Amino acid sequence: MKYFLVVLALLVPLASASTLKDSPGSDDIAIPAFVQTFNQLHRGPPVRISTKRANVETRLFSQNLDNFNDTNQNVWNQRVLINEDNFVDGSPIFIYLGGEWKIEPSAITSGLWVDIAKEHNGSLIYTEHRFFGESIPIKPLSTKNLKYQSVKQALADVVNVIKVLKKEDKYKDSKVVVSGCSYSASMAVWLKLLYPNVIVGSWASSAPLEAKVDFSDFMEVVGRAYRELAGDYCYDLIDNATSYYEGLFQSGQGAEAKKLLNLCDSFDETDERDQWQIFSSIANIFAGLAQYQKPENYDLAQYCSVLRNFDKDDALALSQFIQWRLGRPECVNINYQGTVNYYKLSKNNYDGTGLGWFYQTCRQFGWFQSSANSNHPFGSTFPATLYTDTCHDVFGSRYTSAKIERYVQATNSAYGGKDPNVENVYMTHGGLDGWSKVGAGPAQEAVIFPQASHCSDEGSISSKDSQSVRTSKKRVVELVREWLEDSRAKAIY
Repeated sequence: MKYFLVVLALLVPLASASTLKDSPGSDDIAIPAFVQTFNQLHRGPPVRISTKRANVETRLFSQNLDNFNDTNQNVWNQRVLINEDNFVDGSPIFIYLGGEWKIEPSAITSGLWVDIAKEHNGSLIYTEHRFFGESIPIKPLSTKNLKYQSVKQALADVVNVIKVLKKEDKYKDSKVVVSGCSYSASMAVWLKLLYPNVIVGSWASSAPLEAKVDFSDFMEVVGRAYRELAGDYCYDLIDNATSYYEGLFQSGQGAEAKKLLNLCDSFDETDERDQWQIFSSIANIFAGLAQYQKPENYDLAQYCSVLRNFDKDDALALSQFIQWRLGRPECVNINYQGTVNYYKLSKNNYDGTGLGWFYQTCRQFGWFQSSANSNHPFGSTFPATLYTDTCHDVFGSRYTSAKIERYVQATNSAYGGKDPNVENVYMTHGGLDGWSKVGAGPAQEAVIFPQASHCSDEGSISSKDSQSVRTSKKRVVELVREWLEDSRAKAIY
């Protein structure tokens, strides 16, 4: 039965939604493959299956559009999920921070954070980040309005949720601890940095901390995951197929590559930026699979078996695999201008999470996964320029490469990069998680799990856990106890 469930999981296509509504009653507009694959790298943690029912309430919290400008009186409603099934008045508040995704109940109904909250009779809170899911502060999502989309604003939103809760009698004496995964784990670190007296401690699972424009090391780690967990044959298959298609474009046979990859007519085989997009999208698909792989389930080995079974020819197998992951479209919809047009259209037709996050990467973080590091099987044909050019063409003249670099450096100056000066924060990373390259390491006392992927330690303690993951989970349990005890002691004295 376990094998059957794994196989079913493998058959799920990459994107759950592949269209955008232009306007009410209009035809759907296809989401470009590049956007689909980019979004997959920035999706929320996998939904966890809970065996127990929980009562999760949805509440709306009034927030300022601009938390740092008293003259701006505009407000909006932030969606927050609350699970008080085990709460006793005065017990701690356990906040799970939402990142660049739409929040859903499983994060506060099962998993290690839920288990710890239950031990302390705590209330579980899940905050939805501004401009994601149903928490949209302002429309349209024009460049002018997206200036209100920043991690600084989002952290202030969380602090306001805490302040509102603590005005209620049942929460007035409650201590607050926070946790997050990926970008929301970064927020868990930075919340303790900026507001050290509001929360008593943070657990950050797979937090990217160092903003970087050209994030070329990411794909190296992805390639290493395929080599270590799926074998040299898998790595070489991807490498051979990618090299073959690169060779076709470089030798003036782009039309043949376009045909073999089943690219739509809008793809211009002579346009360099269209070429960048197809190779970036191929790399993103494999990276997306590696991001939440579980070594114990042999996920990557199974995906490579599927890849090989499509065709004996490496290049044809790769083409079929990519189309399968994209949901078997009539043709693969990918071209640079189509992506720019799609993002511009999204400004007036909100599409979920994509535009708000892409803006943050352009304005604050970068993290543009390029092919500049040659130690991976995805070729050399997608520079970070692909992303910076897109930022410029979507958001305007302020987003030149030089200015994006300055924005990114300002983020590192504000938050400390890989080495934030912060206490009572526990940071963990998977050793085969590309995001770990911009996260804290052993020098910052972060814990690294060999062969693990992104946010790999969030589930309940299990016999399936590796020794390092199990030990770390127990450490999280102990640290939360210590943080809460220390805060009680300080309150007494």
